[in-house]
Amino acid sequence: MKDLRKLVVSGVVASTLLLGSVSTYAASFDDVSGLDSEMSITKLVSLGYLVNKGSDFNPEKGFTRGEFADLAAKLVYLGKAPSKSVKVKDTKNANAAKLVSKGYFKLTKKGEFLPKKGLTYAELSKVLASGLGFKTSWSNRPVDFLFFLERKGVLSIDTNLNAVVTKEAAAVAVDKFLQAKDVYRDLNGVVVGSTPTSITVKSDSGVKTYKLSSNASLFIDDQATDTDALGLGTAVEVIFDKAGKVAFVSGSGLDSFEGTLGYSNGKITVGTTALEVDLNFVVSNLPSNPEKDFTFREFTGYSAAGVSYVGSVYTNYTNDQVTALNAAIGKLTDKGLTVSATGEYVFDFSENALENITLTADEAVEVNVTKDGKTAASSTSDLVKLIADGYKLTASVEVSAEGKITVANVKAEKPAAN
Repeated sequence: MKDLRKLVVSGVVASTLLLGSVSTYAASFDDVSGLDSEMSITKLVSLGYLVNKGSDFNPEKGFTRGEFADLAAKLVYLGKAPSKSVKVKDTKNANAAKLVSKGYFKLTKKGEFLPKKGLTYAELSKVLASGLGFKTSWSNRPVDFLFFLERKGVLSIDTNLNAVVTKEAAAVAVDKFLQAKDVYRDLNGVVVGSTPTSITVKSDSGVKTYKLSSNASLFIDDQATDTDALGLGTAVEVIFDKAGKVAFVSGSGLDSFEGTLGYSNGKITVGTTALEVDLNFVVSNLPSNPEKDFTFREFTGYSAAGVSYVGSVYTNYTNDQVTALNAAIGKLTDKGLTVSATGEYVFDFSENALENITLTADEAVEVNVTKDGKTAASSTSDLVKLIADGYKLTASVEVSAEGKITVANVKAEKPAAN
């Protein structure tokens, strides 16, 4: 039953998809591909927290005090201007002077900030802890900042406070800091479709299309990818930049199940398998009526009224929740039938408070009519004539995956005279 083919291969290599001269994966770096820190690094670059030029990020390189001064200004409020009493001799970086003014950093006796010196965890911890609400009136001991950050899930208590922070470690810590601070403007939903420049997502906000930023970073199952992998049913977290464009997407790969589809006890069934449903799951239109929106309410309503559906579902690879439903009518059983002069079969669902279903017949449709206790091979035109002669028709039909009737077993009865 279960299709073990993973629809989004987890070993996808980070790729560059060109949009003229702009790439939808411009935040990729050759030397971080496959690292556990890759998502944090590219996310922060895509969102503008980190600035990095070139194809290498140099994750093991020490993060300098000067680099952190610019990053810190994006993480915590450093004031509009540094104190005039602060005179920094070795850098003109105003953010460095602000860090000193706020008491986060100290100058040397010579009034130097030492912007090229490696940032220590003690220095990093003080700024991050302050940004999450730690007050220096509580303590000014670096180890207490670290205890506080461990409780927030940002740094481990085993961290060596005197060690220099690498660029990789800084990115991971800052990413966790921003998550703990609930800074990211994001939404969770299911992909309806994507193009090289946009992504359409169904979420609590409805179905909306969002533009991708020019350096957006995209991931499926923690592996860098491009928009081609963001197919129908992909469950995603989307993070927006300050301009409201998509800067980061993290999604889960898909599995598929195929068979007879149904609904029972709040779950979608595929054959004998019952599956939980993502609240934002997407329902595709029926092949028999592709221009009309087909809803989950219709699926459950018609299923209860004698319609058998076949098809497939996509499920989130991490939790098996249904994220997309691709249904087609397989059978209709014992429904009142009228046939138009143009050959359209209209099935009556008025007793079920549902709209009638209209189908067309396949060119090679097999029609069998039972009348007066006898069954004979017939045609669509025979059905039209029977209706004209006053017969009431009840039909059970089989339908192809393309939405065409292939077999129609019809009972023809004359209504009783009043």
